Amino acid sequence: MAYFAPYIDASGIHMPTYEDRLAQLAEDYRSIFGVEAELSASVPDYQLLSVFAKALDDTSALVVQDFASRNPAYASGAALDLLLPQYGLVRAAGETDASARARIRQSLAGRSAGMADSILAAVRACPNVRDARVYVNDTGETDANGVPGHSVAVVTRSGQPADIVQAIFDKKAPGIGTYGTTTENAYDAQGVAHPISYTRYADKIVFVYVYIRVLDGGSQEAISAAVPDAIVNYIDALGLGVDLNVPQLYGVVYAADPSIANTFIITDIQVSPIGSQSVIRDVVPCAWNQKITAIRNGGVTIRYS
Repeated sequence: MAYFAPYIDASGIHMPTYEDRLAQLAEDYRSIFGVEAELSASVPDYQLLSVFAKALDDTSALVVQDFASRNPAYASGAALDLLLPQYGLVRAAGETDASARARIRQSLAGRSAGMADSILAAVRACPNVRDARVYVNDTGETDANGVPGHSVAVVTRSGQPADIVQAIFDKKAPGIGTYGTTTENAYDAQGVAHPISYTRYADKIVFVYVYIRVLDGGSQEAISAAVPDAIVNYIDALGLGVDLNVPQLYGVVYAADPSIANTFIITDIQVSPIGSQSVIRDVVPCAWNQKITAIRNGGVTIRYS
């Protein structure tokens, strides 16, 4: 890897290696004294450049250590002692760094759960919000959903952006970031604006195919009148980010109208997500920011045999 200037971004601190620094110092040396300058390992000038590179690398290591010591997952010694009071803790006599870090993790886990519950209740209480879900990433790394470390991701169904971001801001802990596709300003008690992000869910539309054999005395008209709405209502009631368990639809179909439940037999139920040629008979997965949906008129097809 070529030399680059040290920098810090959302993923952390980045430093060039000792080898990268030495190579850059050698390149700079030749730009001054000429490309033919001898810089083999036995040459004093090369050895001096190595000393410079080592000194810079040692300084970098100290900077990285200082950066890491601000994270309770990596801090140790005196740096860890400075962090403990921020979590309402003090080091017990003779307590090891590992034990102190474990107590911080326990404290964070409790706070995260409480904060998530508070945010969820506040967002769901906003006018016209039909559903919401809260994800908290209390680690220092981006999680599998793409949520950055020490951040909260809220997914909502309906509701006004101004109401939602204010509810999130009022309940989230200080220093916790927000993640999402929609960003609006929330305001503190002094009227200062704070950008807050959240995500409006995306529909994952599915088509449901129910294969039915009508028994003697059964009526296709009665079945067709009851079953599609029952399936659509069941799928509509699924929460955000909740998978669709296809076999459960068998019970939904038979319960659609108890008076006709004994007049037909379900031979198969298949589900196909929109834009897909696949047929699913077990579980339709739903991403964290999605909601599985079936179109009320045309989303359910009954095929009789």
